[in-house]
Amino acid sequence: MAKTELIDSHISVKQCTRAVRALHAYASKKQKEQEENELLPSNEQYVWLQITVKRMHPEHKSNHSKCTPLEHSLIDPRLTPVCLITKDPQREYKDLLESHKIKFISRVVGITKLKGKFKSYEARRMLLKENGMFLADERVIPLLPSLLGKKWFDAKKQPIPVCLTRKDLKGELERAIESTYMHQNRGTCTSVKIGLLSHTPEKMLDNIKISLPAIVNNIKGNWDNVQSLHIKTNTSISLPIWTCELGDATGGRWDGMVQSKDASEESKSDEDSDSGDTDMDLEEHAPEVPVSKGKSKDVTKPLDEIVEKSVTPKEVKQKRSTAGAEKKKAKIMKGGPAKSAKGVLIGKKPGRP
Repeated sequence: MAKTELIDSHISVKQCTRAVRALHAYASKKQKEQEENELLPSNEQYVWLQITVKRMHPEHKSNHSKCTPLEHSLIDPRLTPVCLITKDPQREYKDLLESHKIKFISRVVGITKLKGKFKSYEARRMLLKENGMFLADERVIPLLPSLLGKKWFDAKKQPIPVCLTRKDLKGELERAIESTYMHQNRGTCTSVKIGLLSHTPEKMLDNIKISLPAIVNNIKGNWDNVQSLHIKTNTSISLPIWTCELGDATGGRWDGMVQSKDASEESKSDEDSDSGDTDMDLEEHAPEVPVSKGKSKDVTKPLDEIVEKSVTPKEVKQKRSTAGAEKKKAKIMKGGPAKSAKGVLIGKKPGRP
């Protein structure tokens, strides 16, 4: 039996090929149906590689992790404009590009022009729309988030840092355009562009083969921290190409995250002891409320007895009125005079001594 061909010693080439072909056929059919009902042509769709990790690392990463140049580039400078953001003066870097015979950079924008001409929201929106990719001098990268705004990040067009002081400037810019980038977030799922829908399934597979090792190397823990890999387009569902085992074996989903029996028993005993101590404390420190009984002020009763015997003000009033009526009735039965609330004698006719 022939040995199964693997990508980076983990992913089956056969499974990856089946997923890429199925995704390409489905997304192409949907795009064709959409174009028949729309007047304007739709934007080019990217093919994304989704990486899900087992343990997230919430530390903030502002820099882009450059993976590797793809075999089939996502950006063609002859068709898609590329903008370069530089330090001041802007003219100095335009002359630098001309001296290196670099003609695939469509526009050069300095920091001063970015603060002036492109300060308004409409001007920045047009700059974002007119250019398909943005490169920036690595020395001005910290200034760009406040100058550009969040729309660049929402559109996945963050400026890519490049070094403009290298001797091989043309090669530096070419590698930046031909590479794919991993914008790792603080969650457990990250997406990386690995192809275009206009690419054939074979070209997508070539890009996955060449970019996957570099992508995994940029993950903390490498393959031990990778849970699953999927591919998808901008609007499609994700198709799996690899997933780790769900057991606690080496490389499995719960590897290194399963609590040992000794630790679980110890924690259980601690919980039991804590709950017992709490109950004893509650019993010892049961609140007591002083209740006056006659003239004594030192009599105390537990709170539960007070709550059980508590009555409403209406009931107290009824009890008092009933007791008063019974007392007056008892005096009359004994023959003694009784007074009403107005001071009139009860039991004898008025006028008699």
